[in-house]
Amino acid sequence: GSSTCVLNFGDNDDCVAELVGTVEHQGIAQMFRMMNTARIGVGIQGLSLAASAFNYAVEYAQDRKQGSSVRNFKDPEAPRLPIIEHADVRRMLLEMKARVEGIRALAMKLTNHADWAKTLRGKDDKKVQYHLGQVELLVPMLKSYASDAAFEVSSLAIQVLGGAGFLQDHPVEQCCRDARILSIYEGTNHIQALDLVARKLGQAGGEHARAFFGDVQAFAQRHKSHPSLSASIAQLQSANEAVTSTALKLMTWSAQGQLERVPLVANRFLTMIAELTLGWLLLEQAVIAVDRSDAAGERDKAFYQGKLHSAVFFASNMLPHVKHLASVIANEDTSALDIPSDCFVQV
Repeated sequence: GSSTCVLNFGDNDDCVAELVGTVEHQGIAQMFRMMNTARIGVGIQGLSLAASAFNYAVEYAQDRKQGSSVRNFKDPEAPRLPIIEHADVRRMLLEMKARVEGIRALAMKLTNHADWAKTLRGKDDKKVQYHLGQVELLVPMLKSYASDAAFEVSSLAIQVLGGAGFLQDHPVEQCCRDARILSIYEGTNHIQALDLVARKLGQAGGEHARAFFGDVQAFAQRHKSHPSLSASIAQLQSANEAVTSTALKLMTWSAQGQLERVPLVANRFLTMIAELTLGWLLLEQAVIAVDRSDAAGERDKAFYQGKLHSAVFFASNMLPHVKHLASVIANEDTSALDIPSDCFVQV
């Protein structure tokens, strides 16, 4: 079946509606139970497409030879290199790798919380509420960030392949086409952002959000003097402070009745907190990878070293974006609200 097909109901006046469940007017509550599962599924679709595009791009880049080393660019006789040896291709591949691994870690973190909530039910109600609260926070992050990243990573894969990537001879263009719907269905990503800032941040009096930020902070404190990762951990701590302060600003706007400002920046905030989460989880993996790398065999050593490089790259190149978005939101620009609708007309 196709998830993007069109279904028409009632065209022949023979369409019957049936009550879902046994109680009327419980549709929204039932819908959210269903939608959480659906939104997680969309996030996994995004992860799958991004991972497929990345894996194919790596394979192509290892095989395709073009150009010489930048150190020999004036020598027409210099040997041609696989494009994976060129700096910009390596940058794109490492960004793709870091984002795919980060999204996979996010999906696993969410699942881990769900499993613990189920395991502890009836044994420790306080911990059950903690784990369920983290699931609530992570669902919009997974759906939104993974679906956006699927399109962006697939687009980067096309760029790695060059003109060949734009052709149907290679699968990355289909990944890109298929990924585009993900940010739209099962609730657009703006709906995910509104769900996060309007519902999830304030749930349980803000306790779930405080627990989340506390978990990130506790990790950063434990590893701030890590011999290989201290600089990256510092970036994480700074990003956590930026997201925390922005969350407080959003709640202040809501409390002061400045509600129109919240949806204006909700998408940016969701990106901020999702990138913070990916940075945290990638660094968590990197700490483990450093511990295990020395005793690992050759194949596993490359795997662990790859985890380290993914985390350091993300911390250096993506976490500063979190702080940038925080500064943009702090500017409190309302241009998009202030411009009269007539002014959008092109002259």
